[in-house]
Amino acid sequence: MLSEDDILAAVRRGLGAAGADPAAFPAHGARITRHLLVDGEIVRSVETREERTGFHPGSLDLSDRPRYDDLDGYAIPAPSDPGKPSALLLVRRGTVDPRPCDCTNGRRQCARCEGAGDVKCPTHVPCGGCEGRLCCLSCEGTGKPALKAADRPQGETGTRVDCRECGAEGAACGKCRGAGRKKCGVCRGSGTRPCPLCKRDGTIAHDYCGGTGRYVRWTEGVVERRPVVDTFKETSSLPDRAFAWTREDDGWQRVDTLDGDPDADADLDPGIAAFLKPRLGHHDGEVGRRVRVRHLSLARVTHDDHPHRVHVVIPGPVTPRVVTVRSPRRTRQLVLLALVVLVAAVAVARLVS
Repeated sequence: MLSEDDILAAVRRGLGAAGADPAAFPAHGARITRHLLVDGEIVRSVETREERTGFHPGSLDLSDRPRYDDLDGYAIPAPSDPGKPSALLLVRRGTVDPRPCDCTNGRRQCARCEGAGDVKCPTHVPCGGCEGRLCCLSCEGTGKPALKAADRPQGETGTRVDCRECGAEGAACGKCRGAGRKKCGVCRGSGTRPCPLCKRDGTIAHDYCGGTGRYVRWTEGVVERRPVVDTFKETSSLPDRAFAWTREDDGWQRVDTLDGDPDADADLDPGIAAFLKPRLGHHDGEVGRRVRVRHLSLARVTHDDHPHRVHVVIPGPVTPRVVTVRSPRRTRQLVLLALVVLVAAVAVARLVS
């Protein structure tokens, strides 16, 4: 942390004082306040454990999975990377239960055809040309001529032929010749067709056992770890734009992989320790964490002889750097002046008009 003498000397250099002459910016009348910029993240690995029923159709070798008796008491090393999700599958000791399925060698009766292999099919289907409507303008497919012939459908362009049902000339659909239907193209008028599910076998593979005739059940323990990330970017009583005043090559200090109590870390800056302490509380299920923080202590300097300026001193790798901005008081004065000018301009415009 820069001393007050270092801070004042940096401001003098920023003002162009030759040899950082103390007279250019005397200590008397200077007011120095310190502010902390902090940003970073805390990544926690949060663990959940649950038991569920494991199931696999067919046979399954579970000998390579770890066994446990008490899931909550099963010890697992802390994660090497808290930001990486993971899942561990365990088997409760003595619960693996391979069994034969109650189906017939992995097959079951087809529910669609009830084991028959065939399903019903209509012997005839509507004509593709007239769809059974006005198949004949004289008899409508009945073979008995009507007292009055129907009119041709509006917009019809196809040629009509002699009806084979009633003999009316030029009255019938050209595709069905007045029948209004045709034999089903699937069953050829037989009334049955192969079952689309079992292909006439009458049985299908049993879904439960995957057609193997066997299955395995067991009690499965699942340990999942997921990262929970808490990011922060804060300043102490400075506006957010204070971060814009800084650069990557400034004197940022970094804290990585802090796992314990920040108060117990003798090398940690007291200000950053106080900042981190309320954020490092233990979360439910937390089994590991990674802390990456960078912090920078700025100095804000004002002076009675320079009431319209604020000097921000930023530590650097070699020498501190100074950013000079308008004071809040000066900003208010300029805003007020702009309003006065605007009001005057409006008044003059009204007088002229």
